[in-house]
Amino acid sequence: MGRNLGFDEKEVLSKITNTFRQKGYEGTSIKDLVKATGLTSGSLYNSYGGKDALFRAALAHYNNNVVRHRISIYLDKTDNPLQGIKNLFHSLLNEPDGLSNGCLLTNTAVEFNNRLRHVSQDLDTGFSLLESGFRRQIEKCTTTGQIPKHSAPQQTATRLLLLYQGILVFVRAELRIKEIEQTLDQEIETIIKGTFV
Repeated sequence: MGRNLGFDEKEVLSKITNTFRQKGYEGTSIKDLVKATGLTSGSLYNSYGGKDALFRAALAHYNNNVVRHRISIYLDKTDNPLQGIKNLFHSLLNEPDGLSNGCLLTNTAVEFNNRLRHVSQDLDTGFSLLESGFRRQIEKCTTTGQIPKHSAPQQTATRLLLLYQGILVFVRAELRIKEIEQTLDQEIETIIKGTFV
């Protein structure tokens, strides 16, 4: 952001992001962000601007540090592309903090319902990162011989993205997690292996 900040920006943005993720945009107050970060409201405003600017900074941070990290760990750094996809999906069902906050992108898409164009752009950035990661894995699956040559890798990547986001809605609502876990591998394979040349 090009500013000389008197705090660890990545740490502060992580705390801001987690607060919005837990409470949503409407449910988060500046007092909540002050409490989460340990900074004064003046410091937050001077560094980022108002609540809208803080939220956009949180979305950008989430895309760059959470979404990209998950893609790197589960998709890009695996020798077994099909298993990498499955592992990424299963990781959604077990949040490391034991909570069910879900995904900031999914939660925001549900909360905002496409009301603000700049928020929609940030959401599309995150969703596109995931979709591109899925497409790369599908293409790797054909290279490794895990599936025959695919006739519609982009369409299949989109279907995986839809499944991914649907699961996150259930995670946030804490509904049907066991049923999802039991059918997940089969559903992924049905999507990936369903359309061939």
